[in-house]
Amino acid sequence: MIFKVIWWSIKIIAVCLLVAIISNQEGISEIEWIGWKMEVPTSILIGGLIILILIILWIYNLWKIILNLPSKIFRMIRENRQKSGYNALAYGLVASSAGDVESAQKYAAQAKRLLDNKELTEMLSAHAAHLSGDKNAALEYFNSLSERKNTKFHGQLGLMRLAIESNNHDEALNRARIASNIQPRNPKLNSMLVMMEAKHKNYEKSIEALQKARRIGSIEETRAQQLAASLYTKIGLKKLEENELNEAEKSLSLALREKTDFIPAVIALSKIFIGKENQRKALSLLSKTWKVQPHPEIAKTLKIIWKNERSSSNIANLINLTDDNAKAQARYIIADEAISAGLTGEAKDQLNKVLSEEYNATYYQLKSRLAYKSDDKTTSNQELEKALNAPPSQRWGCSSCGITAETWEIRCNNCDKIGTLNWI
Repeated sequence: MIFKVIWWSIKIIAVCLLVAIISNQEGISEIEWIGWKMEVPTSILIGGLIILILIILWIYNLWKIILNLPSKIFRMIRENRQKSGYNALAYGLVASSAGDVESAQKYAAQAKRLLDNKELTEMLSAHAAHLSGDKNAALEYFNSLSERKNTKFHGQLGLMRLAIESNNHDEALNRARIASNIQPRNPKLNSMLVMMEAKHKNYEKSIEALQKARRIGSIEETRAQQLAASLYTKIGLKKLEENELNEAEKSLSLALREKTDFIPAVIALSKIFIGKENQRKALSLLSKTWKVQPHPEIAKTLKIIWKNERSSSNIANLINLTDDNAKAQARYIIADEAISAGLTGEAKDQLNKVLSEEYNATYYQLKSRLAYKSDDKTTSNQELEKALNAPPSQRWGCSSCGITAETWEIRCNNCDKIGTLNWI
């Protein structure tokens, strides 16, 4: 405002100076028009003309102001309306995020009334309807959003979530696929799609989604390896059931590329080798895995290869495969075989090699069996009591919910997560 005052002051001073200069000039101007003749000092004539021009300009500006006044008023009203609308939209989104159903609905209605932007207002209205439990209204809004170019992705996401809530998993998967095609590099959606495809037993498509998720970094690599090993193993087992041995071998080999000691893949692949009379490859695979991840199924499969009639020979072979610093689980498996074969001395020797910090329920159970074999029932019962309070034996456990399982499955029966069962 102060700058405008200064500017107009400069203009007035300049005009006054110009008039003063001209008024000091001598001279007469003569005007003759249709018989009329008039003489006037030149300075007064020029000054009058300047004043006349200024008056005309002032009248012109005033006229422009009067003409533009209605549009300015309407523009101000529109701007205030738009500002209020966007405020309502912002408050509505905050209320929706906070779970305030009533406020979200109120602000959604205000934004819809004040703003001429269907994409934004319908998005807020859809969230508000979804939050309030009005699924029919939410479905209508999300369908409308899914038909517009700019909001198609979020519309499909909304429809996907509604389908999940309605337990319509086929529809949810279809919407997720459409949304993924619209935004192929969306991290969260890619992670969801991996799980959704796997739960529908579309394991090949799940792997495709997983590889895409790995490329964009939406799944941490250690988790991705576990998932990939699980998915390839499940495909391999399925191919085995269909008697497609070559395809099964290929899938199981891919599983072991992801995780070299993945026991379900190791066991299944070694049995394929045995079936193809390739005991050497089976023995090599099982021996390597035994050293890093001993498991009872590995011992059972090794006995198929060795074909020994004497249990002592199998036990001797297992001992030969076992390093001096082997894990306690290897000692427990050998001790169990030795007790079953009546070789209590060997069983005791194996248990004596287990470090005290590795004692678990299996250790005390084996000690109880040894005592029972020696007719020492008191010690046997004492060892069983210790087993109850000891850390649990190794088993298949879900890394997500902690539930245990007897056998490996790709899907946890408790939390429904994919690829979370590990030998722990």
